[in-house]
Amino acid sequence: MLKISHLDECTELLGPFKRFVIWVHGCCFDCEGCMALNTRFGDYEEISEAELAEKIIKSDTEGITISGGEPFLQAQELVKLIHEVKKIRDIGVILYSGFTIEELKERSEYEELLLCSDIIIDGRYIKELDDERAYIGSSNQRLHLMTERYKNIVPEYYSSYKRKAEIKIQQGKLTLTGVPSKETLEIWQKLKGKFLC
Repeated sequence: MLKISHLDECTELLGPFKRFVIWVHGCCFDCEGCMALNTRFGDYEEISEAELAEKIIKSDTEGITISGGEPFLQAQELVKLIHEVKKIRDIGVILYSGFTIEELKERSEYEELLLCSDIIIDGRYIKELDDERAYIGSSNQRLHLMTERYKNIVPEYYSSYKRKAEIKIQQGKLTLTGVPSKETLEIWQKLKGKFLC
């Protein structure tokens, strides 16, 4: 079973084309300024790999983006999920991880998830190094092409310094997708406070 903080079943953010975004629950890092503290301390849902795979297969998306939280803390479950989907559909996989690629490659239990990924964006978020790049939190974080799938689109897609985010109400929850600008993050925090009242 996967522990999931929330899902966005169709967005054009956090990766090229339409994407199904999964925020896993649980994190082993404590990055100052983290905008996704709910994925560490908030509510979560448990869902089977088969049930989530069915949702992804039925969605009108090119691929999945997995963030969190820390995806590699649920590496085996995510591998199962990706394999379930790929039995039916060819999908692209983008992963955000607080681990560096070097740390991930040192751990044999992470190898299969690395092999399932087309792009990995690595490294802990460092507030002082936040350079307002679109889709990447701070300048220490790196984008690694693990396959050729997105090779031609990556330079243009990830070079923008204009951040984009969507605020939605989904299944009774207020959710934020994307890497927000400071102004959008302030709006999100105000809305979230009102939504919870």
